Amino acid sequence: MLRAIDAQQVILQSNATERVQQTQQRHQDMQQRYFELQLSEEQRLLKEKVKNTQESEEARIKEEQERKRQMAEDHHREHPEKKSLAPEEDLNEEEPEQGGHINIKV
Repeated sequence: MLRAIDAQQVILQSNATERVQQTQQRHQDMQQRYFELQLSEEQRLLKEKVKNTQESEEARIKEEQERKRQMAEDHHREHPEKKSLAPEEDLNEEEPEQGGHINIKV
């Protein structure tokens, strides 16, 4: 069963169809913008975060050992008569009290 096309009815429905299509396109654009904002926020947070705590901990330990070694060398240069002490005993004399200062970086 075929009917003739009513031009007036088609024109009236075309406006409604156009609005629906525009809304759908805007929705996709908004989703894309929201997704882009989420990605940029995640990237910003990753840049601020410490990448690997193990690496930073190892670096801190190395720096501390180097500092202790340097202090021991300086002490031997200043007081050559104390060279008879064992290196462990000498380092124990030079160590500051543990827990005296807390170094926190935010």
